[in-house]
Amino acid sequence: MKLKLLAAVCAFAIGSAASAQITETVTPLVPLSPSDQQILNVQQAERQIQANEQAVALEKARAAEKAARQRAAAQARQAKAKAEAKAAQQAKQQAAEAEAAAQKQKLQNYQDQMMQMDLESKRLDLEAKRSKVQTEIDLNKVRQQQAIDSLKNQAPAAAPAPAQAPASAQP
Repeated sequence: MKLKLLAAVCAFAIGSAASAQITETVTPLVPLSPSDQQILNVQQAERQIQANEQAVALEKARAAEKAARQRAAAQARQAKAKAEAKAAQQAKQQAAEAEAAAQKQKLQNYQDQMMQMDLESKRLDLEAKRSKVQTEIDLNKVRQQQAIDSLKNQAPAAAPAPAQAPASAQP
């Protein structure tokens, strides 16, 4: 909106300056009286002042347009820098979150390994105890069999003969 207004002012100023230059070059064909010459000189001076004012206004308009473009460019650069900073911040945050997730996963893996090692240790302990108990059972069976065999070997020698009765007991 401001730029359109500025362009319209510039076009008007350029048009006015061009028309002022055209009228300045026109000279009357009939000699003028001193008062008419004075009026003509005043009018020319006024037109020159007006042309100068328009030229100044045109320069101000150009300067304002240039300043507006520079401000717009600066704002665009600032917006771009802000967007880049925001994107960098988001990337940094995502990297931190990914790092935290990786650390959490690493910790979870470590805990899982420790749990597996603990379970394996308990399994080996139970297997060792079962083996020890089985060994004791086997030893007890061997001892029991040895005891039975020992009793069998001792029994025939210690047992009296059933067929013979004492001689005094017979009539």
